[in-house]
Amino acid sequence: MKKIALNIFALGMVVASFTACEDAENDVIDNMVYISEAASASAGEIILGKTGEVSTGVITVRAGQVATKDIKVQIALDNSVLASYNSRNDAEFAMIPAEHISLPSEVVISAGASQVEVPFTVTSFDGEKGVEYAAPIKVVSATGVSVSAGSGAYIYTFGKPLVQKAPAFCYDSKMNMVWPQQYDLTNFTLEWWVRCTNKRGTGGFSINNQALFAFQANKELYIRFGDIVYADQYGRSLYNFLQIKTMGIDANYDSGDPNETPLKWGEWIHFAHTYDAATGDVVLYMNGKEVNRNNGGAGTVFNFTGCTMFGSGQYYFYDLVEMCQLRMWKTTRTAAQIAKNMKKEVKYDDPNLLFYFPMNEGEGEVLNDVTGNGFGLSFGSGYTDGTPKKEAYSWKEYTWE
Repeated sequence: MKKIALNIFALGMVVASFTACEDAENDVIDNMVYISEAASASAGEIILGKTGEVSTGVITVRAGQVATKDIKVQIALDNSVLASYNSRNDAEFAMIPAEHISLPSEVVISAGASQVEVPFTVTSFDGEKGVEYAAPIKVVSATGVSVSAGSGAYIYTFGKPLVQKAPAFCYDSKMNMVWPQQYDLTNFTLEWWVRCTNKRGTGGFSINNQALFAFQANKELYIRFGDIVYADQYGRSLYNFLQIKTMGIDANYDSGDPNETPLKWGEWIHFAHTYDAATGDVVLYMNGKEVNRNNGGAGTVFNFTGCTMFGSGQYYFYDLVEMCQLRMWKTTRTAAQIAKNMKKEVKYDDPNLLFYFPMNEGEGEVLNDVTGNGFGLSFGSGYTDGTPKKEAYSWKEYTWE
C-alpha cells in the first residue's frame, strides 16, 4: 500500500532572481517560476512499499502570473540542494539512485495557465542498510522567466516501514553479551522493541522480575518487567510495567502505574532509556513519547564492562519475550530523534552507536552487532542451570508502519 504524506521540506522563503529574464512579456519581478509546495514551509515524505513496488508523487511548478505563451521548464535532481539541506539540518540523507525514480526533465506551463502538475514515480529498492534517501528536485531554468532561488527547489524524502523477522526468548535463552572492552560513558541511550506473551499466547507480564537487561558497570542499570510495587483493587500484584533500576534507589523509575497506564501483552512496544551526565537526568520514552524521568545526580560516568539478557532464571522468567532493533548509543538521543527513527533501521556505521543488534537474521544461533565494534550475542550463552536454548523459540515477521 502506497502512502504519501503531502508535506515538503522547505528550502527557504527568500525570493530572488535565479536566471536572467529573456522575454519582455514575462519580465515582471513577481512572475518567477517556483515549486508551489516549497512555499508552504511544511515537511513530508513518501512512504515506499515493499521492494519493487511503485509509489507516486507530484510537484506543482507554478508561475507568478498566467503565462502569455508556453513556458518550458527544466527540472533535475541536484545533489547540491541535498548537501545544503543536510548541512543546515544535521541530516545525512543520500541521493536516491537515478534508476529508481522517474522524473521528467522538461515540463511546460501552457499559455493561458499559471501552473503544471508534474507526477513522478519511485520504485522501492533495497538500499544501503540504515541509509535514508531523498530526491532534491530543482527547477533549473524556465524560458523567459526567472526562477525563484528560495522556492525553486524542494526535497522529497523516502521512508520504508520496518519489516523483519524477530526472535522470541525465554529463561533458557539467557545471554552474556560479548563486551570487547570497558566503555566509559557520560551520555548514552538504550532503545529496543519488545513484545511479551505467555507460551499459550493468552496473556503476558505474568510474574515479577522478568529481566531484559542487567548491565555490569560501576553504577547499576537493571531493566525488567514487574516489581512488587503496584496492586489492583483486590490487592493482587500487577507486573505489566517496565521498571528501570539505576544509580541508586533515588533514580529508579518505571513506565507508570499499570492501573492507569498498563502495558498490554501481545503488543509491540518501543522503549528508550537515556542518561545525560551534565544534568543527571534519566528519561524513559515509550512508543516515542516521554513517560517518566528522574535524576541520579550530575557528573556520573558509567564504566560499562558487560551485559546479561533474559537472566532472571526459570522461576522468574517464564513468559516469551520477542525483541528486535536493540541499539545502544554513546549519546543522549533527543525525543525527536527517538520518535523519528524508532520504526526504521538506522545507519549501521553511525559513529555514535556503541552496538546495534537488528535481530533480523531469521535463523541461526547468533545475533550480529552490525556496527563492527565487536559486540556479540549467542542464544543460551549465559544459561548454566540446564540445557540452554540454542535457537529462538520462534522467528515471526512483523511490520512497523
